[in-house]
Amino acid sequence: MLTEMVAAVAVVVSIVACGIAGYCYYQARCWMLQAESERRALQGDMRALAAAASGVGERIRELEQRIYSLSRRQEQQELNESGSHSYQQARKLAQRGADAEQLIDIYGLTRGEAELLSMLHRMEKEGAETH
Repeated sequence: MLTEMVAAVAVVVSIVACGIAGYCYYQARCWMLQAESERRALQGDMRALAAAASGVGERIRELEQRIYSLSRRQEQQELNESGSHSYQQARKLAQRGADAEQLIDIYGLTRGEAELLSMLHRMEKEGAETH
């Protein structure tokens, strides 16, 4: 009878152990399914972020090209304005009687430019004297 009781207890312990093992397996399976679901969601989020980052990168490249282009245009405009300013100053100096050599030395004009300014001043002066 003692052996039958020990056998019955062993069967009950075995059944309880199987129940606990089954419950643990079920919980582990649930956690794995949940983790897999979260992994897929994160993977989708990562794809969306990668696509957005790619779009941002392309937009940044476009903006950099625009900035470079605008910078070049601004530099060119500043050069044109400074050159125009130099010509105006050289013209005023020519009107005050400066010769071509002085215009070349002071404003860095080419010989042809300096001679043209001097000649224009002389022509303006001669025209004013005849009227």
